[in-house]
Amino acid sequence: MLNFFAFLFALTLLVSVHEWGHYRVAVALGVKVLRFSIGLGSPVWRWIKPNQRKGQDTEVTIGWLPLGGYVLMLDEAQGPVSPEQAQQAFNRKPLWARALIVAAGPVANLALAVLLLAAAAWWGQNEPMALISTPIAQSAADKAGLISGERVVAAGLAPCDSLEPLALHSISSFGDLLPQAAEALRQGQDLELDVQDADADALSGAPRRVRLLFAHLPPLAKEEQGSPLEAWGLGGPRAAATVVKVEPGSPAALAGLLAGDRVLKVQGQTVPDAQFLRQTIRQSVVSGVARPMVFEVSRMDQVLEVQVQPAVVMQGQQQQQIGRMGAVVGATPSLQWVSHGALESVALGAQKTYALTVLTVRMLGGLFSGQGGLEQLGGPLTIADQAGRSAQLGLTAYLGFLGFLSISLGVLNLLPLPMLDGGHLMYYLWELLTGKPVSSDWVNVLQKVGLMLLVAVMVTALVNDGIRFLR
Repeated sequence: MLNFFAFLFALTLLVSVHEWGHYRVAVALGVKVLRFSIGLGSPVWRWIKPNQRKGQDTEVTIGWLPLGGYVLMLDEAQGPVSPEQAQQAFNRKPLWARALIVAAGPVANLALAVLLLAAAAWWGQNEPMALISTPIAQSAADKAGLISGERVVAAGLAPCDSLEPLALHSISSFGDLLPQAAEALRQGQDLELDVQDADADALSGAPRRVRLLFAHLPPLAKEEQGSPLEAWGLGGPRAAATVVKVEPGSPAALAGLLAGDRVLKVQGQTVPDAQFLRQTIRQSVVSGVARPMVFEVSRMDQVLEVQVQPAVVMQGQQQQQIGRMGAVVGATPSLQWVSHGALESVALGAQKTYALTVLTVRMLGGLFSGQGGLEQLGGPLTIADQAGRSAQLGLTAYLGFLGFLSISLGVLNLLPLPMLDGGHLMYYLWELLTGKPVSSDWVNVLQKVGLMLLVAVMVTALVNDGIRFLR
């Protein structure tokens, strides 16, 4: 039931804002709006707002099918218009005005995303502390001398040929490192960090400056590239080396490891975090054979010795041999509540909206270019499931989900496909270039093609929904 109401609210909010964008700009530019509808199909509720702008008597309706909405404007293409109202017809407006009205819906969705993501940043949530786990062996972080448990308090980019001290960005949580790491990779610059000792108070003690050199990044094949943080060797936030799950029949299960066991030592060496243990197991293969390893494990206030024989598996394009023990290792990292001031939250909302918009465009580009699979498409069932899951996680997670969904709706509507806002903008681009509108015959053909494409996408998304929920 939560999934249904979370989905219904999300859809109603996003569609309302989208159509409101069209409506407000149309009214501002003197177009008569006949109906503002949330939902499709026959209206189940009607209302005419009193005291409307002169020349407007818009009817507000709610359709029985809550899967969309529309703004019906006076238009000579839809039927005869009286001479006294001709100046209010959509088709009589100049090209720039028609383009603004059409673009206003997607723009309203993107503006809503900024507000939603800003509200999420202002409200705050528990986020992993910026505590470094054991750096990945031979990575830029490892060569820079970072130590497990050090706290990152600031980060920033540095030109590879510059040794001058820089003003770095404050880091509140481990997630704050991601945009800095990604931007340094994109620009091919070094990444500088200010870190404090693991036991130092966050407000005391002078941090030390560490530079991660771009030149130390290993060249990886595209399919081997992980997150930007992994590229620098930072991995994830520091987490205790606790066994979370053991796969049946795996080396870990055969050795007698149980969920909840905390690994204290391996081969007599203290295990500072889960990343260290995972690396040690990966590196257990010598000349094609994994050497057995002795774990010192804490279980129910007892310390036990367990011998694990890792399996040898092949990884990556180069078929590198690594060790695996068949267990999920890593407790929940240390968390802290992170929230931001109002102005900072708006800036963060705008930055995140931009980043998610770029990501959405790239994903859609990959889908249409064949680099992404159609199985990525999700329909209403998937959206409802994600809406319910995010609502269960709390207000911040739900606001973030709504923001991402609003961005997706805005970007999808800007695709240059007939039946979508982007398709109409393409018609106007043709009119701008040729000086004459697209003929009605071509519009009818293109609309039918667009409808077929949208139906095909919807059917694919529904089939994917069914497959996911049957698994």
